[in-house]
Amino acid sequence: MRYSMQNKPSNPNVIGVGHLCYDHICIIKNYPSENTSTHIEKIYNQPGGAASQAIATLARLGEKTGYLGCIGDDDVGMFLYDNCKKEGIDVSHVQIIPKGISSTSFVLVNTSNANRTLFSYHDKLPPYKFIQDDEEYISKAKIIHIDGTMYENAYNAAIIARNAKIQVSLDGCSMQEDNLKNLALVELADILIMNETYPTRLIKGSNRENAMLKIATLGPKIVISTSGDQGCLAVLNGTVKSFPAYKIHPIDTTGAGDAFHGAFLFGLLHDYSLEYSINFASAVAAINCMSIGGRNGLPDLDSVKQFMTYYPYI
Repeated sequence: MRYSMQNKPSNPNVIGVGHLCYDHICIIKNYPSENTSTHIEKIYNQPGGAASQAIATLARLGEKTGYLGCIGDDDVGMFLYDNCKKEGIDVSHVQIIPKGISSTSFVLVNTSNANRTLFSYHDKLPPYKFIQDDEEYISKAKIIHIDGTMYENAYNAAIIARNAKIQVSLDGCSMQEDNLKNLALVELADILIMNETYPTRLIKGSNRENAMLKIATLGPKIVISTSGDQGCLAVLNGTVKSFPAYKIHPIDTTGAGDAFHGAFLFGLLHDYSLEYSINFASAVAAINCMSIGGRNGLPDLDSVKQFMTYYPYI
């Protein structure tokens, strides 16, 4: 195992710890049933993964970001490493594992409705080995953004962040089979943004709204659950409030929730109100849905401002 070689960067404001993968995005006209076939019209290859997509979103918006985690020294790992550097993401705390097998996903995108189906092959890599230098790196950030794909990495990073009084942001999407582990991450989080099903999978026997209210008592100060073109729900002053999505004609919804999460963190870092941060994040997610793949459509800050000027937020 070795660390990546990079000149000492300025300290990132947000550090991502979580899934980083190579997405093969396959464009199809319709999904086949079992024992049948369909044609792939185009294939796009891009980086993906919940935490890394959120960090890339922040980087595109102009924020200083870093990624902490492991990749293999295979072609996939080197592609992901090079792309992070291209995006301006600090990779000085990436551990490169000799003969390691990095994560790959196949994403089938149905162009008739912009929905996608994901097939993930998770990496065969050991947990990240935290040393004192990593703790100092985390302690200088403002937010640590984690997902639950590699539990040990996420938990250890969150503990270090909490001890250093650094905010912890959790992507509520990937879940461990042991729900106690999911609850442990939620209890460490200050900011929790989940997909539509996460609340009721975490809090059994409850509807979505009541589950969110329960989750808000476990530790997170911000609790949001996204629903694609239906907008999102957020806990505000002890009640669940609904926020709309921008009305667009999507091409591909891959990575939209991750883009929302990264953009929401950008809003918090720049002292936007909770409501405006949701509005801003919804705009970034909408823009991202108008391109193929999770990474290609990520906008810069000027593009978001222009979009919000001309598109209605109803």
